[in-house]
Amino acid sequence: MMMKKPSFTMGLKAVTLIGATGLVAMGAVVPRQGHADAMLFPVMTRSPSVATIVSVVNKDPQGVVNLNYFTKSADLASPCIDEGVKQVAASGRENDMLTFDASGVFLSSEGGGPLFNDPETLAPYGAVQFSTTNTGVARGFLIVDDGDDTSQGGTGADLYGEAVMLEIAGGAAFGYRALNPAQDVAYAPAAILGNWGGLTALLGEVLDQDLGTGFAGTTFMPPNEWTTRFFVTPVADGTGTAAGQRDCENCSVSIYISPDQAGTVAGMHDRDTVMRSEPFAPAALPTSAKNVVCTGAVDMTDILPQAVVNQIASQGGWGYVQIRAGTSGNVENSATVLKLEYNLVGGTATTMLSPDSSTSFTGTVNNGVWLRNAGVQGISLF
Repeated sequence: MMMKKPSFTMGLKAVTLIGATGLVAMGAVVPRQGHADAMLFPVMTRSPSVATIVSVVNKDPQGVVNLNYFTKSADLASPCIDEGVKQVAASGRENDMLTFDASGVFLSSEGGGPLFNDPETLAPYGAVQFSTTNTGVARGFLIVDDGDDTSQGGTGADLYGEAVMLEIAGGAAFGYRALNPAQDVAYAPAAILGNWGGLTALLGEVLDQDLGTGFAGTTFMPPNEWTTRFFVTPVADGTGTAAGQRDCENCSVSIYISPDQAGTVAGMHDRDTVMRSEPFAPAALPTSAKNVVCTGAVDMTDILPQAVVNQIASQGGWGYVQIRAGTSGNVENSATVLKLEYNLVGGTATTMLSPDSSTSFTGTVNNGVWLRNAGVQGISLF
């Protein structure tokens, strides 16, 4: 089912839905129903050399913080394990800030937090486990909620979060802001995301094919000198079989790169206007597409035809990252995608970069970008 894109008029949210029962319009005044505020941290990595530092600001007067980790091995096809919801705070105080290591590398003997000399005087936490219980090399995502619909719960006004992915040995890092969909309207049965998840990601954080926003334009550095990696987390948007994000242990999406918004061919544009591509019709997906289950990381060179990789190896270019229906488990066609460009190899060594072919420098490059498409020109639709 194809959905109309959200539109914005006079600074007020006006979302139009077309469903089986006809036309439903939701303008500036939206019916509310109680849900706890819940945030999605779509990228979490755990290894002896990589930590995921999470900060949560909670304005709810009850001071409750609930954590729900979903973790897996690095294999794209493996499902996640739902570690269950655990309460790490219930201070009865508002305006608290909590920082912890989701991966458990820092303060490993104390549950991964709290970090940065938190006095815990007015908002104590006690002996709780902040980090994932997965002790291996793992990827995952984290849902944080405040367990309250009596304050400003469900409006997005209680919780705010950020994460820093820290490569300990080399010092490289990148960060992102957590997705708080403020989801409390009538079409949202789940505590986070669920039906029409893309519509509540108003900054375009969810690439959603059903909304016509299943693609995002982006640039690509030369793969001969840079690694471009995409962290992909399928999102339950109500069109698949998962009711909400907490049911996404085996949600899957497909990802590939194309030179056009419609994604009719696989490839990209080089730096000199030339389209480098390969057709794949009548197949639904190119052979370069990868299926990602629950969450995972894929490199640019792995989701492009090899002939195209060879053609743009020394120059890079631009194109569209495409999200399509997965091929296993709970099939979804919406996801969050974070792009990471880096030159860090082997944990500590770095490659030589020479953007102008004469002035070279060494050092760590780690640039992270959350790919977005809200279906509105000027945000990321071009």
